[in-house]
Amino acid sequence: MSVWLLVVNVGSTSVKTHLFDGDLRDIAVLTADYGRVDGVVIGGQDLQGQMVEEHCGPVGDVSAVLALVLDRWRQWLDAEAWVLAAIGHRIVHGADWFATLTPINPDVLQRLAGLDRYAPLHNPLNRLGVQMACRHFPEVAQFALFDTAFHRNIPEYAGRYAIPASLSSSVAFYRYGFHGISCQHSLTEAARYLACEPAKLNLIVLHLGGGASATAIRAGVGVDTSMGFSPTEGLMMASRSGDIDPMVLLTLQRQGMSVDELDAVLNHRSGLKAICDDTDMRRILLKAGQGDSDALLAIDMFCYRIKKTIGAYCAVLGEVSALVFTGGIGEHAAEIRQRIVTGLEPLGFSIDLVANARHEPDISGADSRSRILIIPAEEERVCARQILSFLDRRPSQISPD
Repeated sequence: MSVWLLVVNVGSTSVKTHLFDGDLRDIAVLTADYGRVDGVVIGGQDLQGQMVEEHCGPVGDVSAVLALVLDRWRQWLDAEAWVLAAIGHRIVHGADWFATLTPINPDVLQRLAGLDRYAPLHNPLNRLGVQMACRHFPEVAQFALFDTAFHRNIPEYAGRYAIPASLSSSVAFYRYGFHGISCQHSLTEAARYLACEPAKLNLIVLHLGGGASATAIRAGVGVDTSMGFSPTEGLMMASRSGDIDPMVLLTLQRQGMSVDELDAVLNHRSGLKAICDDTDMRRILLKAGQGDSDALLAIDMFCYRIKKTIGAYCAVLGEVSALVFTGGIGEHAAEIRQRIVTGLEPLGFSIDLVANARHEPDISGADSRSRILIIPAEEERVCARQILSFLDRRPSQISPD
């Protein structure tokens, strides 16, 4: 009997869903981009491998978008009489409550609601995806996978904030880290590519996309990461500020800015957008090539902060087996990779410009002490792999109840 696994990833501007078989082959994909000004676009590849694209016009809210996507999966699967073995959900924040893949039941759903205050921009959307999938597929076991889980071993001296521990009775302030599912995939693939056990690898993983993070991995275990209590900390991002002097926020508040306005500034009006009024690195690079000074400054700031973090993580790790680029920018922007690595030769990094321009898996220069790898982010596949492993270990305990 064939095994089919559906993975749901609900983001702030899009819904991504992938169907895998028991051999972890990507059978079908359906995405819905609801961040566009001209309405929702649903696209992907159906069960027969045919491309799908549908412009739906304005759709009320994320619930309506999810309903469209999940209805389509229900129709496709029922038409082929395919029965899902499980549905997996990427959840951004698990705090210190969830460390592993977790079967979803009413108690877990209630606990997930308590995490909304940890990541109000992400977790409510993730949880909505769980609730609606349970409604559309009540007979199917559902699982939660957490972006924070990979970073649970970060030592306390790296994870604690130097603030009083008793500031809040409802929220535990700690550097939880994110992009953990991507980091796990980078570690697994780097070990495969380098023919080495993960436990023997020291990596710096740069997940660069709309959100951007750097993670230090020692002997296969995450020991530091740039994102913290929320995905806003750390590197400069598309519309998030990254690290900022907290007194800037207090000064703005004293000048009359509300908490919601500060939230909007930090998460939606900062980063690349604040410097050059754009969030798409492809367009920013084009503008920079035409001499746009704001675009040039945005790129310089973006790369400089990443370069500075690489230096810090070299100090943390000592020997670095490989520097890994992943995420949309990390995988596709050769100029950004070149700008980041150039100047890091004293730290053991040298880039092959030809291999870099071709986006080859290994872009290390001949004299590079550490390898420099491009590893495509496949977070949905990691989710499917973990679920499949769980199903293989504990088939009798799988129940949607």
